[in-house]
Amino acid sequence: MSRRASGKSKRRTGDSGTPDALWLLTWLTVALAHLVLLATRLANAPSIPWRQFQAFGCYTLGMLATWMVFRFHKKMRADSRIVVLAYFLMGIGLAIQFRMGVFAGSGGRGVVLAVPLGMAALIAALLLASAGRYRRLVAVGWVCYGVAVALLLVMLVFGRRYRGGIYLPGNLNPSELIKPLLVIFLAAFLGGRRADFSETQIGIPMPPARTLLRFALLWAVPMGLIILLRDLGLLLLLNTVLVIMLYAVSRKPGYLVVGSLGVLLSGLAVGAVSAHARARFDVWLNPFADPTGKGWQILQGLSAMYAGGLWGAGIGAGAPQSVPIVSSDFIYAALAEELGIIACVLLVLIFVMLALRGWTIAAQARGPFGLLLGVGLTAMITVQALLNVGGVVKAIPMTGIPLPFVSQGGSSLVAALVMVGLLAAISDGRRG
Repeated sequence: MSRRASGKSKRRTGDSGTPDALWLLTWLTVALAHLVLLATRLANAPSIPWRQFQAFGCYTLGMLATWMVFRFHKKMRADSRIVVLAYFLMGIGLAIQFRMGVFAGSGGRGVVLAVPLGMAALIAALLLASAGRYRRLVAVGWVCYGVAVALLLVMLVFGRRYRGGIYLPGNLNPSELIKPLLVIFLAAFLGGRRADFSETQIGIPMPPARTLLRFALLWAVPMGLIILLRDLGLLLLLNTVLVIMLYAVSRKPGYLVVGSLGVLLSGLAVGAVSAHARARFDVWLNPFADPTGKGWQILQGLSAMYAGGLWGAGIGAGAPQSVPIVSSDFIYAALAEELGIIACVLLVLIFVMLALRGWTIAAQARGPFGLLLGVGLTAMITVQALLNVGGVVKAIPMTGIPLPFVSQGGSSLVAALVMVGLLAAISDGRRG
């Protein structure tokens, strides 16, 4: 009798440690946010076209489908908490974009398509890579590297620059797909050479010359292409993730010191030869030098956050549209203006919780590949959040990196959800 009761209790939590009530609470919070925004907008407009609710409808169906996978898949033991956290962030992002009127124009079509596509991709990654099957990705590490380099070449030849980014026809941003591809490659390459990357000389990490030279040449190819594309944010992001993964594979703090110094020096070197990089750095240092031009976005973002204060101006009471590209690069400023610093701190805490879940999953993975894949995927999401928020609050220069799950951007959303799906799959693999 007690076994049956225990089994029923376990099934009620979805066999993953996440109560069903938490899934419902997450959806209700997002739904309530949309209802409040709807009431605010109806006060100023007689009606709102139904197409503006397509994204939320897709979100609802996708969340229901994901919950059913965790709830009814008999062999599923994956940690669904990291998925719930990601869905909460995505739901808040959709609510803010609804407030910005993103879905009223053609710009929202990509998001409406990306929501079901991304959630379906998360479910697919979870089902295909769970029960330890993610380890098969080791065999395709080189394929992932080749595809990433090929995508960079395609962007270099056929891409068009728009708002600082490189896009292919249809507003596709392949750089988002490059992120998980290179993480898989790094996890496979570094995991298979753990002993080499753990060697030191005079306390300094020093792999064998052959291994070091081979890796340096391999890594230089995509990094060189990214420099040619002038995507300095992606360059900084990937090298920061590399440093974190090198530390994870070796447990040598020297990698953090040498790697951080290398990232800094490479940034200075790129700045010395790139007018684009120097311009971004100059605007960061002194936006008032061109307050109505290049410094306008930073100044308007800071002004919006200052106007919001601690508790915000209130939903619908602010004017976040005055900030250029507010629904993507500066969505954090929009949240600050209408809901205040308190809401921004809560959003950051959700990212911290997601990062902690990711680190825990990685630490409990079986084998070096699972560890490195978990660390790399978690770092990719976390560092992106740090770069975006840091740029908005003017702690670092703007990088053009979106806020994962929250910013407008179909390619970014799909890539982030795939990474969360893989993390959940790794957590299932450690049990099965």
